[in-house]
Order: sequence, then structure tokens, then C-alpha cells
Amino acid sequence: MTGLPDPRCYGAGDNELLRFASKAGGDDAAATELRSRVRHHLAAGDDAALSEALNAAPSGLVYRRLWHAICRAAEGHDAGGGDAAIVARPFAIPVILVAGARRSVRIPGALPDIAAIHSLLERQGVVGTTRNFGLSAELIPLEILERIPPSRVYRWNSAYAAGAMDGMPGAAIEVAPGREQAHLRFLLGASITPAHLPSFLETAVDIGRWGALFTRTLARQLAQSGLELLPLARPPGTLLEAAPRGRRAVLESAFQLFASHALRTCRMAAGEPVVIVSAHQEGQAAEVRTSVSSMLDDALLEGFRWPLHPLDDLGEIVSSIADLLEGCRVGDVRWMPRVLSESSLASAAAFISVRDFDRMADAPTSH
Repeated sequence: MTGLPDPRCYGAGDNELLRFASKAGGDDAAATELRSRVRHHLAAGDDAALSEALNAAPSGLVYRRLWHAICRAAEGHDAGGGDAAIVARPFAIPVILVAGARRSVRIPGALPDIAAIHSLLERQGVVGTTRNFGLSAELIPLEILERIPPSRVYRWNSAYAAGAMDGMPGAAIEVAPGREQAHLRFLLGASITPAHLPSFLETAVDIGRWGALFTRTLARQLAQSGLELLPLARPPGTLLEAAPRGRRAVLESAFQLFASHALRTCRMAAGEPVVIVSAHQEGQAAEVRTSVSSMLDDALLEGFRWPLHPLDDLGEIVSSIADLLEGCRVGDVRWMPRVLSESSLASAAAFISVRDFDRMADAPTSH
């Protein structure tokens, strides 16, 4: 079986935003009304109402519909009015930094030469017809981007002012010695473009045109003794949409690093591994865990936690995990058929060994 039960818990709220979001999938009138009501809250600066509705969404589908309506209203071309000749488009470029070091190393929270990145994008034709284009040197962490209120994004898209995003601090990255790690940062910027022409978000979507040069430039600027660094850019996104895309990208990268190391270690020490994939729920937190163990060595057990967000498509994550394990030629992959809680585990260990799988799979459900 390739699949997992969804361990996420949703709300039981019932308000007008959620009722319109529930109908919006096949009802154009409901979708239009949903966007209108969302826009009203954004214009009024009422982020609390939007946050309350998201937290009370009764399912992942309703949550995603409401979230996408917020993104379209806050970041769409209608945010500034249909008659605008010039439109402002704040954006974020997700950057995955794959780092390894033999000793503890700190990567600074800002680039020393943002002008070089700006010049690179211009030379590669990525800026396109943008009249004014700017990038911040700060390497912004995910939590800062997620805390930007949607109403502020709405105002920036309606009437962006130079320096509007100033004051959002970057964050240094602490690289621990040992195996490679994946870290997520964002470069923030804004472009001002004639409304009838493609914006930077469209002209930069083909990362093949500029990604390799971008990687080399960032690696050169952040290089230091004892650090192995591979920066990987993702296509830019709007401020609200870039955060979940970046989160997904860094978790995929981190899982690839984990799987490569854990499978190689197991094969060298005890032969072919057994991989167990399970869904876990504790309180409001939910995650997918992947455990690597061996039939021949009970002490060999490594695991990876993949936290689940309401915007995540669990089926896509399961497929991503399954495809990677197939590509690594893992012959024994077992999928836990029920949701587990911490009380389900046999010991203090957070991950499931092959010895425990059958007993736990057959136990009564805990969810």
C-alpha cells in the first residue's frame, strides 16, 4: 500500500467566509463573493478575521480555497484597481542553502554585494520591462515572511512605496559540523511594471536562464574556510505564496539529504534497509515520519520528520517520498495504515523500527 491517513486536525467553524469557500469549487458566484468579502477585510486591515476563518476551516480543501482567495485579492492585479497603468509587485525569491562543515560555521544574514545579484539578473534579461527593480540584501527566514499581514501585502500591491519592506531583518545560519543540512532563506524585492506587460514574476519564472549564475554568485559571496555551500534558487513568487513553496522545497531537499545518508549508512552496516513511513498527530501538530531500520541490527534506527501544514497536499508528499525511495532502490517500504500519537510508540523513540511495525499496524486506531 502506498498511502497514509491524514493526521491533521481541522476546525469546526462556520462563518460567511468559510461558507463561501466551501461552495467556491464549483460555484462561480460563490467564488466571486468570497474574493469580494476577502478584499473588504484586506482593505479594512482586518487580518484577525481572515486568520480566525483559516484556523476554523473544517477541512484542508476549504482552508486552501480561502487561502488562495486571500492571495488573489492581496496580490492580484485587481489589488490596485483595474485602471492602473503601472503596478507594483513585491516578490520573494526562495533560496535553499545546502551546507556542510567540519566545524561550526555561521553564514551571515545578509549578502555583502546585492548589487552583483541585481546586475546578474539584468544581464540575463530576467528583469524584462520592469521600470524600477530593487532587491534587499537581507536573507529573510521563513518565520519573518509568514508574519507579514495579508492586509499589508494588499497595501504594498495597491501603492508600493520605496523602502516599504525595510526593517525586515535577515537571520544568520548556524551550520553544525557533520552531515549536510538544508536551510531556507528568501531574498525580498519589488518591481514596478506597466500593467499590460509581464512583471518580474513572469520574466524570471524560467530559472534555467539565471539559476546557475545565481548559485555561483551566492556561493562566492558567502564562501568561508571550512564551509561547503550550494545555494539553490527557486522561481520568485508573490510574498504570500512564496512562503509555502519555499517550505515545501526545503523539506524536500532535507529529506533527500537524510535518505541519502541513512540508506547508505544502513547498507554499509547491516545490508538492505527497511523503510517505514507513518503519519503522526500530537495536539494540533501533525507530521509524516520516515524511519530507516534493519532486520539484522536492532540498534540501527534513523528517522526524518516532515511537518504538515494545512496548505500541504499529503498525496503529493507521499508520492515525493515514494518516488525518492524507489529511485534509491529500496525494496522494502512499509506504510503505516493508521495515525499514531506519541502514546502509540513502544518507547521514548520517535521513530518506528521494523521490529515494531506489525504490532503497531495491527493495534486499534488512536486517531
